[in-house]
Amino acid sequence: MKIRPAALDKIASYICGDSPLPFPYRSSSRLTSFFTGLDLDYIHRGETRNTWTRDAIIEISRSKHSVGGFANADDALVAIIEEVVNPEYFEGDDSCNLVDAISVMNQTLRPYQFEIALDETNWTTSLVSTDGTFVSTAHRSPNRVTKITFSPRVFEVPETIQTRPDLVAVMMPFGGFDKVHFSIRAACENAGLELIRADDIWDNSTILQDIFDLIYTAEIVISDFTGRNPNVMYETGVAHTLGKHVIPITQNIEHVPSNLHGHRALVYVGANGEGLTQLEDDLFKRLTTLTSGRSWNKTAVPR
Repeated sequence: MKIRPAALDKIASYICGDSPLPFPYRSSSRLTSFFTGLDLDYIHRGETRNTWTRDAIIEISRSKHSVGGFANADDALVAIIEEVVNPEYFEGDDSCNLVDAISVMNQTLRPYQFEIALDETNWTTSLVSTDGTFVSTAHRSPNRVTKITFSPRVFEVPETIQTRPDLVAVMMPFGGFDKVHFSIRAACENAGLELIRADDIWDNSTILQDIFDLIYTAEIVISDFTGRNPNVMYETGVAHTLGKHVIPITQNIEHVPSNLHGHRALVYVGANGEGLTQLEDDLFKRLTTLTSGRSWNKTAVPR
């Protein structure tokens, strides 16, 4: 991909998301999460945000070797551009707008015969050439799915339980989180979903088996990382292994494991009042997106 430094400078500003751009704002820690979430080893340590970001992507674009987890610079740059307009970053954030962001990005890309295509059915974005063909498959799910067969020793894989698309499982600390639990339940009910927490069930002789059955059955798992609870960490790993949609939430972004920093977490401030109201609203939007593919009124992307 031959993209001039002037265009890369614009893309860097989109990553930073300073007002009045329609992209989400990224602080120092969010910039680091953006790159490390793509398996690119770039850590922001207080430098001027736009300059540091521009230098990072220019360095990536000029690499003659593999970059992070990518075979070459082109694949890494495709992944970066697609990640800038990843719809997940725009959910529940009134300061940014996905449709406008794609339009702005496309103004920058079209002189190079590239553009971002929005799939409104699956609510995903992809970098394509202006004739509509994919530029790269470096950061896209493969068409062929590899099925993993495993025989765990500490719990049994249920043979008769079927997954339920209307079921949400919540993994969270128990003590002191009743109000948080109530807000999560309200968001699920408003989205037409049923919420179950591990202590709502007692079907097996061990709580671990009950938790595994719950995660196995649910389509969506909400994990509250507040307090770095080790049980939540373990249960989230099980959910990821089973291919569940995991929604991380937390009162402190630093409590989210570093391996998950590339995944957007819903941060709520405090376990009462306005913080819980915002959590309920943000969760409702995210749940609606996962179950219906739409979280707000969207119009066609200008071409």
